[in-house]
Amino acid sequence: MPVDDRTRLNLHRRLDEVLGPDDADTLMAHLPPVTLNDVATKHDLQAQDALLRAEMSVLRSEVVGLRSELRGEVARTAERQIRWTVSFNTAPVALALAAARLLF
Repeated sequence: MPVDDRTRLNLHRRLDEVLGPDDADTLMAHLPPVTLNDVATKHDLQAQDALLRAEMSVLRSEVVGLRSELRGEVARTAERQIRWTVSFNTAPVALALAAARLLF
């Protein structure tokens, strides 16, 4: 028989008649407020823990992969920027040297 609010209320009324209101309240306070089907067991918690740990492991692997990709991209970008800077600064220096040779 499923335990619902009506069943709990009937039980509380009967306990009130037999034990008195204070003892009935005390006893009802120690009963779970839901059916036992809704209570999580240690097995349920262990299964959820294993699932969460597996998901965290996958996420950790993805973060490590993204970190490696980001490092590679930063290195490639830095290399391109250095090459561009050297090329950009070399051209005016070469022109100045050529002009100086022509003048002197």
